[in-house]
Amino acid sequence: MAVVKNPWIDGTLFVLASPILLVKAVRRVLERYRFFRLAMAPAIICDCGAEVPLVGVWKCSCNYTYRGQLLRICPVCGTIPCVVRCYRCGVTTKLPEAA
Repeated sequence: MAVVKNPWIDGTLFVLASPILLVKAVRRVLERYRFFRLAMAPAIICDCGAEVPLVGVWKCSCNYTYRGQLLRICPVCGTIPCVVRCYRCGVTTKLPEAA
């Protein structure tokens, strides 16, 4: 049995869903902007006031060691770090997720 689609129903549903889709798209753009802004920064400031460098020598959770920016995809396991630790106070800071 063939299903007949009514363009009026599809149009009405699209108009009703548009504000929700717009809010989701704006939120996604802001999250990506936040991530890319941090990915371009050489360091972040911890709550204790210390500067935590984001450029250096890093070891991934899969034990692959690389040099450069912390927020880059590991070529071995394909993950991106989610936290960074302050060298002065030892507190970890959650990094924004790459979408």
